[in-house]
Amino acid sequence: MIREMRRRDVLGAGVALTVVACGRLEPGTHWDLSMPWGPSEYHVANAIRFADEVKVLTQGDLTIHVHPGAVLGIKGPETMRAVEEGIVDMADAASFHQVGTEPLLGFESLPYLVDDIDQLALLYEIIRPDVEAAYARHGLRVVYIVPWPNQNFFFDKLITSVADLEGLTMRSYDKSSTDLVRGLNMTPIQMPSPDVVPALASGALDGVMTSTTTASAQKYWEFLKYTLRSNHTWSCNILAVNERVWQRLPWETQAGVAGVARALEPEFWEIARRDDLKELRVLEANGMTTQEMPPALLAEMRALSQPIWDDFVTRVPEAGPLLTAFLAAVGKPS
Repeated sequence: MIREMRRRDVLGAGVALTVVACGRLEPGTHWDLSMPWGPSEYHVANAIRFADEVKVLTQGDLTIHVHPGAVLGIKGPETMRAVEEGIVDMADAASFHQVGTEPLLGFESLPYLVDDIDQLALLYEIIRPDVEAAYARHGLRVVYIVPWPNQNFFFDKLITSVADLEGLTMRSYDKSSTDLVRGLNMTPIQMPSPDVVPALASGALDGVMTSTTTASAQKYWEFLKYTLRSNHTWSCNILAVNERVWQRLPWETQAGVAGVARALEPEFWEIARRDDLKELRVLEANGMTTQEMPPALLAEMRALSQPIWDDFVTRVPEAGPLLTAFLAAVGKPS
């Protein structure tokens, strides 16, 4: 039996979307969706909303079980392999977590390449086909892509110059961010998000780079005092499904689920756009001080960035034309 469902809130503009579900889907089909993020983070809320709409679309024949907080034992860097091997049906993780498998996915984390979320959207207009092809090489299908807010440095002391950073131990998350941290005379330690709070509690970290969203969810005010608004990099989460699992769905159901994802993705980007300042206010309300970038430190970080871009293109030659296209689109020198 075919059911039509009308959504009235697509893009917040009252535009109705009709999607079609196919009754030939085997009743009781369920997918497990692994997420490394805590239950309070908006990426988890987004995934739950997506799962709810898919359940309505298929009249309960397809249920997606969202498992936040890495409760299935799958951390960010393990995501692509876990879905490829069928350990879980779906997973959500930051693209930079997968650079060990697909180096091209480190594109968006190049420091000071992207200035704001609008430029990030433009970057993905250019690189998304290549990102989807990278996932397809591992038997994965990209369902939707949603950004984090811009990244910050978090410390337990005021930072006024490059000299204040020397010798500090800083969490990084990929090669580009590690190179940036090392260039600032800090000691980088790469680690996924679920490991950060234990490391802070044990004193293994002096600072962390991440979004206000994660800092608020993980209550950094219990360990750190300052939010340095570095805006040094951006990142997106990619929700992907095992292609074999996807192909078991009737084609009508595939089209309906894909339609839900396309409709929700712009709304999820708007949530990301709003979340940064909202969570910054939460950090401040709990005693953290917001600090703008000292000009000399900003200049030093920007100077360190260009060699990191060059190294990325050397390691990932297919990134060269994409980088040139993006820089031309935003009017930056190549």
